[in-house]
Amino acid sequence: MELGIFNYSNRVCSSNVNFKRKLTEEEKPKMEADMNKAFDYLGIKNRALIIHGSVYPDSKDGVKNSHNNAPLIRNHYVGTPYRQRDFNKIAKMHGFNCIQLGPNGELCKGDNSPYRASIYAKNPLFLDYGEMTTDKYANILSKKDIDEVNSKPKKSGKPYEMSDFDEAKEVSRILTHKAYENFESKLSKGDINAQKLNKEFDNFKENNKNWIEKYAVFHVLSDIHGTDNFHNWDNPIDKHLITQQKNNNVKANARYELIKKRSKDDINEYMFTQFLVDKQEKADKAEREKDGIKYIGDLLVGFSYADEWAHEDAFKSGWKIGAEYGGPCNSPQIWNNPLPDPDKLFNEDGSLGESGKLLYNKVLKATENVENVRVDNVMGLVDPYVYKADTVHMITAVDNGQSYSIADRGKLNGGNLSSKPEVDSDGNYLKVLHNIVVPALKENGINPKEAVWENLGEQTDAFKQVFEREEKLPGIILPTGGRTQELCFDWAPVRDEKTGEIKKNAEGKEIWEQSVQKPDWSLIGSHDNMPTFKYLNQGWIYDSNGGGYGWMPAYLGGYLNPDPKKADEKDRMISDIQNNPRKRLKAKYAELMRGTQNIQVTFSDWLAIDKTYNPRDNSSDTWKARVSEDYNDRYHDNLITERAPVMNMPELVGMAVNAKAGMMVAKGLKPRDEAYAEANPIMDSMKHWENVLKEPES
Repeated sequence: MELGIFNYSNRVCSSNVNFKRKLTEEEKPKMEADMNKAFDYLGIKNRALIIHGSVYPDSKDGVKNSHNNAPLIRNHYVGTPYRQRDFNKIAKMHGFNCIQLGPNGELCKGDNSPYRASIYAKNPLFLDYGEMTTDKYANILSKKDIDEVNSKPKKSGKPYEMSDFDEAKEVSRILTHKAYENFESKLSKGDINAQKLNKEFDNFKENNKNWIEKYAVFHVLSDIHGTDNFHNWDNPIDKHLITQQKNNNVKANARYELIKKRSKDDINEYMFTQFLVDKQEKADKAEREKDGIKYIGDLLVGFSYADEWAHEDAFKSGWKIGAEYGGPCNSPQIWNNPLPDPDKLFNEDGSLGESGKLLYNKVLKATENVENVRVDNVMGLVDPYVYKADTVHMITAVDNGQSYSIADRGKLNGGNLSSKPEVDSDGNYLKVLHNIVVPALKENGINPKEAVWENLGEQTDAFKQVFEREEKLPGIILPTGGRTQELCFDWAPVRDEKTGEIKKNAEGKEIWEQSVQKPDWSLIGSHDNMPTFKYLNQGWIYDSNGGGYGWMPAYLGGYLNPDPKKADEKDRMISDIQNNPRKRLKAKYAELMRGTQNIQVTFSDWLAIDKTYNPRDNSSDTWKARVSEDYNDRYHDNLITERAPVMNMPELVGMAVNAKAGMMVAKGLKPRDEAYAEANPIMDSMKHWENVLKEPES
């Protein structure tokens, strides 16, 4: 089914957009307070907006940070999660109380995927150059330095912008080099601020000495060899430098010392850049704490080439981690991620071995400056799909007329680790969650029961035993094709305390209650999915036998209007959903906010951005979509013009509140008058803000 109303991806918005008014400074805290009350009523503890660091919008010219009055001058070609006070406060006003980021590690040179980023080194593209023009950073950059290389790209005219990673990396290279040169110059002249900054730098190097120098040497070698894929380096000493050093190889020791001596400035510059990123990340955390903005980090399952090179002995030679399904034509996903050696996870005395320590430190690094964490592909930490790297054979497959290069499943020699005793003979990987990941989370103050565990996709019995039965951890629920209420709650009959008989309501029906609300996270789509409104062009959602039950008018209308005495409202909604795609979409969003304790919403759904962030098709646009600078103006305009189906959060939450009150009545949990006396004031406030957001500028 093709619904032209949502096919606006190639239409450039008019330059004469009639933007609607935004809330006044007096209204903002009131709306935020009312949204929080509504979510408290619904029992939704965490409301996460999924937006990776590079997706954040550019800063407007002339804007300054209210904490230190430093100009906001970011890398115009890519977003950054630091000092995003305005965007985060707007998200918070709409009811989001946490931001779910992607991994924040340094990207590989030839790969922009944050899921191939480093676990130790952080992304220098996220630096805010404006901060470096202040005394706190010894004025190591000037506005002129920045303006000479960081020209602002022309606006696209679309509801989104696109990151330009090549330009962003070049701008970062030039400006971090300039900053280091200026720092060294000021330090040599006895500049007081530079001396203060140098003390911080020395402390950073000391606190990170277990990795920082090795990664700096790798950075130099990757420049020498023209790639950071060290497997392709033609110098065997360089390729295995750290491993051979550990074995006291004379040539390796000499080569390492030669690189350090010959490239002393390059090494120190790399370490200084990492220091700047770390300093800004910590400062950003302090600012966010004042604003009550919580970040959810992302513990990637993979490793960068730098990680693998610096810890080569920690990985199982020849074996890689991927995923059995999810590639083109549902082929295996060949991630080329190295497999931490199962035999080196634990020593005989139970202490952590070489690969165990690497995993432990990986968790610590991913969670050091955030308040919570998303664990990417938790199967990869329990019972990963592994394959022999030298058995990968690619064939051509055709799907809907498009050709794909996919892995030949028959020749891949892949399987889950629990079925590969030749790789993990002692079943050590099944102990990783309990003995490594969970303790590391707790060390950084993160409650494993509140973390976001990505348990989507195929699950083996070995995984279920560890994840569900032993650890009892919350997972992610996709209500896209199912019933959220049944998935997220355990129901039990209400029994008389004396007789044990099941209680009945006035109509003679058994009374059931939500006995346990599972702490799962519910979402319709993640950063890997197309925007939800594009599902309305997918035929499967209109087929109740083809996975689309959760989109059916009768289900959504009944679920959101369960009060038997409000049958007319239910019938009207069912009719509306049947005849109006936009009403179906709103009902689906409202369902998400009704039946779970924790929810996630993508930036593309909230702002109706017609671009898939990670289409998983190896296209040139993968990982590049980002929020436009004028997102707030466009959001308000779209609420009234309906050019794009943005989410009116008060409207959707109001629908969910009505559904909960009706459910209380239908289940006999509360008398009708009592249920609506509690819910009506909340629904009234949601209706108020729903309308205010659509008011024109006076």
